[in-house]
Amino acid sequence: MARYTVNIGLDNPVFKNENTIPETLTKAFEYLSDIENVAVKQSSTERTVVIDFNEIYGSLTVLADILDQDCIAVFDHETGEGNLFGSKRDKWLPFNPEYFLTI
Repeated sequence: MARYTVNIGLDNPVFKNENTIPETLTKAFEYLSDIENVAVKQSSTERTVVIDFNEIYGSLTVLADILDQDCIAVFDHETGEGNLFGSKRDKWLPFNPEYFLTI
């Protein structure tokens, strides 16, 4: 099992469209490594890229901003805790495991 899982929504509130799966994965792979699994799932509000991985490079807040996301959610399987990263994360706190998607 991966040590982390990230949820990255595809809806782009800045451009009022959906980020493509290839562009989202390309950017995500710049910040995440040792990828174990990738899926696209439908949340209650939007299509979401779900990635199981082991290492984080750089700032997930920067990744969220690059993808025009208010925030992205990350679950740490070792601690059993989730967190939100992004410049507008305060709007979505606290992390709610009921909305978090897994593979």
